[in-house]
Amino acid sequence: MLRPRLAHPWLPIAVIGAALLAGCQHHVTIDKSATLATVNGERITERDYRDYIRARELQEPSLPDNPQARKVVLNELINRVLLAQAARKAGLERTAAVHVALKEDRENILARALLKRFLATHRVPMSAIKALYQKNILTTPHEEYEARNILVATRTEALSVLQKLHHGVSFSVLARRYSLDGPSADKGGELGWFSAADVLPSFYRALIQLRPGQIAPQPIKTRFGWHIIELQAKRPYTPPPFSAVERRLYRSLEQQSVDNMMAAMRHKADIRYAPTS
Repeated sequence: MLRPRLAHPWLPIAVIGAALLAGCQHHVTIDKSATLATVNGERITERDYRDYIRARELQEPSLPDNPQARKVVLNELINRVLLAQAARKAGLERTAAVHVALKEDRENILARALLKRFLATHRVPMSAIKALYQKNILTTPHEEYEARNILVATRTEALSVLQKLHHGVSFSVLARRYSLDGPSADKGGELGWFSAADVLPSFYRALIQLRPGQIAPQPIKTRFGWHIIELQAKRPYTPPPFSAVERRLYRSLEQQSVDNMMAAMRHKADIRYAPTS
């Protein structure tokens, strides 16, 4: 099973209704940008317009930059303010569903702001990127592997699948039926070509013991579960130039920096889990 590439679980996901929810947020800093309209005394500013355009373009095709399109967007903003004003007048802020949605939206905005500031003040130095390139790319064994994989939850299940393979059941059929590794299961367990840096150490150690066409005699345990591995082929691997992987390595070190920050915050925090029933 391949390592997930550059996932960022620490980045909160924007809700689909961000453009509407943004109307319920009040700017902490004074908005000194030009006033474009007022609705029952409430200003719609140039900054509101720009923020709305950014949120809108996440969901709708971009509008041309002309007076007609600007008027369309401004009318959408006016409608949004009218709806928000009516909702507040009706007391909807105090209903459970809206209260929870506003709380989640506020926490997402604050979390993103903190992460943005942290990353701006903790930039990864070039020396660290080059050191990672030297360690993980240049010193990686210069071979690539093509393999198939069936991932299951327990060793007992893995041994059962191995037994079926020994009795002649197709690897691809078993992968589609039993494997928990969704992307490869749909392809009959096919992982495609990868290098040592792309897989976990225990997976790699088992793989290099095999000859092409051979299935590992025992299931291999990783943090994802138990794997049945078949090596299909191998070929020489030429490491990519630094320029081709610099951005990926930077993001990997950036992720590590954020993970360390989160670990330190959790260590200092008073976190108490409710007892499970």
